[in-house]
Amino acid sequence: MLDHRYFYIENDYGHYTCGLARQGIFAFLRMHAEEGFFLGSEWYKALKAFKNNPSVIGFTVEQMVISRIASRGLRWGDNNEIRPTKITTFHANIIAFSKDVPSTYYVPLKFNLKAVDAIYVEVNERQNTVTVVAIQITVAKRHRDYPADFFAQWEQWTDLLKDFTITPIFLWIVEGTRGRADVEEKLREMRTGQKTLWPKHVTHWVSIDQVDKNLADTLAQIRADGGDPP
Repeated sequence: MLDHRYFYIENDYGHYTCGLARQGIFAFLRMHAEEGFFLGSEWYKALKAFKNNPSVIGFTVEQMVISRIASRGLRWGDNNEIRPTKITTFHANIIAFSKDVPSTYYVPLKFNLKAVDAIYVEVNERQNTVTVVAIQITVAKRHRDYPADFFAQWEQWTDLLKDFTITPIFLWIVEGTRGRADVEEKLREMRTGQKTLWPKHVTHWVSIDQVDKNLADTLAQIRADGGDPP
C-alpha cells in the first residue's frame, strides 16, 4: 500500500487516494518513526490545508497529541502526571499490559476498532503498584461512550497484572474542557456471578492547550476561518 499508487503530490501538498491509505501510512510512521515525529511544523500546516475535512483533522490531532505527551509527558491538576517514555504499538484489539516494562504508551494501530487512542502504563515493582491511564483524544462535539468500551475489556488488559494494586484513570484530552469526576465501581449480576462493568476510577478532562498551545491555537484559527473540525 505504501507506494506511488496511493500517494501523490499536487500543488506542493501530499495527498492520498483513500482513507485506508492514510491510516496505513500513519500506522507505518507510528511503528517506525521516533516518538516525536508528529511534532514538526508541517503537521500544523496540514491541519490548515485540510480544514474542511473533519476526519483528517481528528486523525492528525490524535497523532500530534500522542507524540507530544510521549516526548514531553503531561502534568495537570494538583498532582497528576504521565511521564515521557517510549511508545509500544500493537495490532490486536487488546494487549495484556506487561509487568516487566517500567513505563510505556501502548498505542493501538487498528484505528476503526480502538476504544482509546493510547494507554499509559507505569509499573512500580518496589511498591507493587501499577497506574493505568487510558487516553482518549477528541475534538469532536459528540462521541460514543469510550470509557465503557475500554473497561468492558478490563480483565484482558490487566491479565498479567493480577498481583499488583492497580490505579485506573480515564483521561480525556479535548478542546476547552477541564475537570475531574470520581466514578464508582459498577457491577452486573450474571448467572455465573458478578461481572465488573468498570472498576472504581477517576475520569479527568484536560484541554488541548494544556498539552500543546500551538495546536489549540491552530484549531481555534481553523474554526474562526470557517473550517469544519469534527
